Amino acid sequence: MDNRATKIYWHRLVGETLKIQMQSVSIEVRSEVEVISIPPKADLILIQRNEGGWTKEQRLLLADGLRDLDADQILIELKITESLNEDALSQITVYDTLYLETACLQRQQLRSVVISSITPQSNFLERFSFQPVGPAGVYESKPLWGGMLRLILLNELANEPQNAPLKCFSSRQDERKKAFETIKHTGLLNLSEAFGRNMAGLWRLLMKGSLNSPEIEEITPEYVSRLGQELFDAIINSAPDEKLFSLPRFEHRLLQERRDGEKNGEKNGEKNGEKNGKAKILAQLLQRRFGNLPVWVDEKIAQAETSTLEEWSLRILDAQSLDSVFEDPQ
Repeated sequence: MDNRATKIYWHRLVGETLKIQMQSVSIEVRSEVEVISIPPKADLILIQRNEGGWTKEQRLLLADGLRDLDADQILIELKITESLNEDALSQITVYDTLYLETACLQRQQLRSVVISSITPQSNFLERFSFQPVGPAGVYESKPLWGGMLRLILLNELANEPQNAPLKCFSSRQDERKKAFETIKHTGLLNLSEAFGRNMAGLWRLLMKGSLNSPEIEEITPEYVSRLGQELFDAIINSAPDEKLFSLPRFEHRLLQERRDGEKNGEKNGEKNGEKNGKAKILAQLLQRRFGNLPVWVDEKIAQAETSTLEEWSLRILDAQSLDSVFEDPQ
């Protein structure tokens, strides 16, 4: 992913992706962070829980290497086009120290993480004593200058739903392809229309070779969103119904949801259309995961409120049985 021809705001692209993904579970994501009390802001991402401890629903959406952290705030330095080096490792330590003071946090309230698109050589990991911890692609080290440093390598993360939005930014095209395929066939696209539009734009950007188009001066989250919207508009306006039904699940689901919403002009109609759409998608996901559904499942879905349907859709990510999807947490 070469950015010589076009200015690409990678931290904003990743930050906006995580922000849209996490907003439904009350996780705040910022892509411009003041590490000192006066400008400039650093190219960092901050993930912060709004109140209380991390909930199960929040952890379900956090990627491996982030979901197990208990700190109130997670400070992330991204390395997308540049390889890791000693300066990058020491830099995040400086950011960590400065932000602790600026935000008036205690040590246990903040964890700092480096996320790298490019996988470093094994001798680099050995040199700085990085050891694997937990899931694939997650490492930790105690650098000579002190503290604990966590490193997440996007190419090595497991091909799981919670990792897919970040893995879209892997340096290896085969890993990016796996990530988009995972997003196509899981409940992630059910999060919101904005998330689907963002994913469609990133797919056009990262998988269709348009990063270095000479007519593009800069690539921002707003540009990515427009790319996704243009894709939906072009297909909706030109394709007959039989063509839409032949599209892969990824595009068809988003387009059909939007078309259903446009047909419901009244506010109540829009709510009913949204609920019916979520119920249909949930049933499809359950059938794909567990096979033919018993009658009692259809009845529970038909009687559920929209918020309950959304909660059940999130549970599919970790559920081992139909009963575990619908069980009462109490």
